[in-house]
Amino acid sequence: MDIDNLIVTLASIHEFGIKATEIMSKEELSQAVVNSACNIIHSDLSSLMLINEQDELYIIAAKGLSKKLREETKIKVGEGVAGKVVTSGEYIFVENIETDTRFLKFPNVEKYISKSFIAVPLKVKNKVIGVLNINSSKNKRYFDDRDLKLLTILADQAAMRLENIDMFNNLQSFYLEMTEALVGAIDAKDSYTHGHSTRARKYAGEIASKISLPQTIRENIEYGAVMHDIGKIGVPDSILLKKDKLTPEEIKIIRQHPTIGYNIISPVRFLSAVAPMVLYHHEWFNGGGYPEGLAKEEIPLGARIIAVIDAYDAMTSDRPYRKALPVKVAVEQLQLGSGKQFDPKIVDIFTNILKEEKILN
Repeated sequence: MDIDNLIVTLASIHEFGIKATEIMSKEELSQAVVNSACNIIHSDLSSLMLINEQDELYIIAAKGLSKKLREETKIKVGEGVAGKVVTSGEYIFVENIETDTRFLKFPNVEKYISKSFIAVPLKVKNKVIGVLNINSSKNKRYFDDRDLKLLTILADQAAMRLENIDMFNNLQSFYLEMTEALVGAIDAKDSYTHGHSTRARKYAGEIASKISLPQTIRENIEYGAVMHDIGKIGVPDSILLKKDKLTPEEIKIIRQHPTIGYNIISPVRFLSAVAPMVLYHHEWFNGGGYPEGLAKEEIPLGARIIAVIDAYDAMTSDRPYRKALPVKVAVEQLQLGSGKQFDPKIVDIFTNILKEEKILN
């Protein structure tokens, strides 16, 4: 490899490192690693394997392998080339796997399409979390020390980023569990709204599915539905649980809960897409809502979905001042508010869901 090519290759690795920090999916990151490895070594056959709960290596991303091979390949730690890389923590270079005496005893030899390849461990604090495999190209049968060093740099970057994604996901799960517990505590204060957030999440997910929204957006809308009333933690119980009609001043206070909720959620990075849903779920489609008087598509889609679900659940729940309305009456009220308070498309979708579930006859 000459100096110019080396500089280009190192620049490619650096570029991968920058892009990797923006990737939050292990699958997407793993595919980016495989693609970068192929570009660096000028190969068209590579795979990245991680370890599952059964102590098996499975292929999470690949290039040049059939879908069947990717799905069916499972290698026990300690077996095969990749399995041995995990136990040793060292790279393995194989010039010809069919004649290499180190691997003749392993049953998975026939699964390797190319006879010559290199397997590099992905290590975090001396713990191997996966293996990067890359096969030599047809016009380059042998790897050299530079190939190994470049792949090792790439594997080290990949390992650190994969570990960070796991840590982030664990932190995210912890925060969501804590938030759901907090929302549950708010629900529990008022027997009339108990279970409201759970029902809101269910219907929000169903509406998002009907619109065919991507999984990530759907999850954010579900989180928004769970958290939309979290700001009520800042509203005095004397107002929240009041059985008599609220005074104008009390109405002003309770209308602060979307802003309070937004202030709670917005500092959390991974909930940045959820915070506006919490802030704007009391906006009206015609611009007559609060806190900012947004209208139509100015209101985030998630907030428009939550607005319909929130109103429906309020109408079909017992309140201190009235009994729950029948589903048919509640839906009629949603339809009367369609185009005024509510997004007409969301009202229609939600009405059809209730019919499909035989909740509405």
